[in-house]
Amino acid sequence: MSQQRTHTIQCPKCGREQPVELYDSINVKDSPGLRDRLIANQINIVTCEGCGATFRVDKNLLYHDPGHGFMVYLAPRFDEAPDAAEREFTESLRELNCALPKGIKAPYVTLVATRSELVERIFLLEAGLNERVIEYIKHLIYSKNIERVDPLRKNLLFDAQDSTPETLCFVVQDAGTRRLEAMLQYDRKTYTAMCEMFDRDDQTGALLELFPGPRISARAVFQREAVDPKAPRPAES
Repeated sequence: MSQQRTHTIQCPKCGREQPVELYDSINVKDSPGLRDRLIANQINIVTCEGCGATFRVDKNLLYHDPGHGFMVYLAPRFDEAPDAAEREFTESLRELNCALPKGIKAPYVTLVATRSELVERIFLLEAGLNERVIEYIKHLIYSKNIERVDPLRKNLLFDAQDSTPETLCFVVQDAGTRRLEAMLQYDRKTYTAMCEMFDRDDQTGALLELFPGPRISARAVFQREAVDPKAPRPAES
């Protein structure tokens, strides 16, 4: 079930501290309205009792969709403290597995670092798409359009609303301003062919090499390469 807990939060505008109830986890089977509230940016929103400022608290959050069989773990500190965030993620998985009744298989769990990634991953998994293949496609788009879609400054987000049976749509978002700038289309047949290719035992390792950690993100790959130019880069098809 969905869980809330009291946290002491400091207002970023006036500095006043106050206790507030924030969601630590969301179960959309038990609380279906929370899904739409999350998409609409209405979860973990605080209004300061001192100055009246309204702001969102970005904190660890576990999103569970039993109907579609997946969980998404939001770890906002991942980019600044990846080791600590990964340990917290691993500990959450351990607690989840311990809490499950004997014989019950744990749902699929994926890790994201921003609210935009969380919302995108929800749409993507609800649509039954393979997140590793989608991120591989993003990696190809970044690589072939590096000047127009710079991964250090631009996000590529899956657009479920405008995707069709024939095409997958992605929007280009400025990482700083969050403004949506353009839309790109990708042939769904090519996506399907990639899924079939990477499903083979001899090709599965290529995706694991590109996304070795729990966070599956094409943009994060380029960010790591910017920090460490010697980081290994897999061959592209």
